[in-house]
Amino acid sequence: MNYRQVCKYLDDCLIFGIKPGLVRIEKILQFLGNPQKKVDFIHIVGTNGKTSTAKMVAGILSYHGIHTGYHISPHINSYTERMWISGKEVSEKEFTEVFDQIYPYIQKVNKMDLGGPITHFEIISAMAFKLAENEGIEVMALEAGMGGRWDATNIADSKVVGLTGVSLEHTDMLGSTIREITSEKVEVIKEKALVATTSCDREVLEILTGKVKDTGSRLFLFEKDFYIQRKVNLGLEGWLLDIKGIKNVYKNLPLKLVGQYQPLNLSLAIVLAELYLGTRKKEISEKKIKESMSGIRVRGRFEIIRKKPLVIADASHNPEGVENFARDVDRYFSNRKKIIIFAVLKDKDYESMVENIIGISDTLILTSSLNSRSLDTSELEKVVKRKIEWLKDAGHLSGKVHKIDTIENSIKFALKISGRNDIICITGSITNLENIVK
Repeated sequence: MNYRQVCKYLDDCLIFGIKPGLVRIEKILQFLGNPQKKVDFIHIVGTNGKTSTAKMVAGILSYHGIHTGYHISPHINSYTERMWISGKEVSEKEFTEVFDQIYPYIQKVNKMDLGGPITHFEIISAMAFKLAENEGIEVMALEAGMGGRWDATNIADSKVVGLTGVSLEHTDMLGSTIREITSEKVEVIKEKALVATTSCDREVLEILTGKVKDTGSRLFLFEKDFYIQRKVNLGLEGWLLDIKGIKNVYKNLPLKLVGQYQPLNLSLAIVLAELYLGTRKKEISEKKIKESMSGIRVRGRFEIIRKKPLVIADASHNPEGVENFARDVDRYFSNRKKIIIFAVLKDKDYESMVENIIGISDTLILTSSLNSRSLDTSELEKVVKRKIEWLKDAGHLSGKVHKIDTIENSIKFALKISGRNDIICITGSITNLENIVK
């Protein structure tokens, strides 16, 4: 197959949905000779912040001379965004070659009685493991897709585990409470792992501590074992940080990622790097951390994609993420007119998300992405109108809520009605950013 055909095949596999369980990923990896057993892994779980943390820790380790990769999800424009090896995303050619290697085994697994065909995410996870073996990767930063216990990435035996935090999402699959969801996520912790978390939630820490004890692992806590010592906000230029890690204090770290949550993600990434390097009897270098941060980019995380007028692309897709997004918008642009373009997937808690979106919008454009799961704009409009009536301070939006068919047309309309000092933001789902973020 060529790259376009591979993408078509993977897209078609989305119809198989999500099937919790490790039996299919385990079987295809057995056919491949268990490539995941030949690589070290740093496993990153949590509701938000996983992609940023994975990219940061992979960058730090790469700058320390460790042959490093990452596997993240989902992508925005191209499947190749999901895999990176020591400084660059895989090429379309490399992606196609690794798919061709595993395709015969996809067919073999699909002929077996294993609860249905191998899923989209299981195939891509198998590809990441095989790619890591092909490239002689020493360690891979591995972002869990959903949950932990039955996620395809949990086939890996990770030496180091990071938990960013837990909030309510995927409640139909993971459970309806923080305790239930945390119990799923902590199952990535294997025997004698090194574990770090930035969560300060009492219920999360109770479940996490129990799992660490049961596995004979070690736990490192934010605000106890590591913390942000100094945080200087440089506006849209990012942050200047002093971070106290487990071993040292790292001073004047420049971080170009604007979101208020990114310093927290960096603190976790540094600690995960410290823990992994410690298993290799290596020391972490402040200079190398700074060098690794110079080129860091995380697509669609409060990312400025145009300056006049200012256009921000943001992939927030759950209540916690949208709340953080709204707080950032208010912090940076409280005195400027804000035009918000909002589309959301119908299986998300969009009712909770809408309240924060209404609160920061001077003009609100409701639309739909190219994804088949995108909520119909008429249904979204009903929710927004009901919330505006209920919220006492939402009268400013009267006559300023627009319904437009596509993201592309929404951006054109926003540019038409905006002034040079206005802010245009696109948010609600990573699927909104396809062909918008390059």
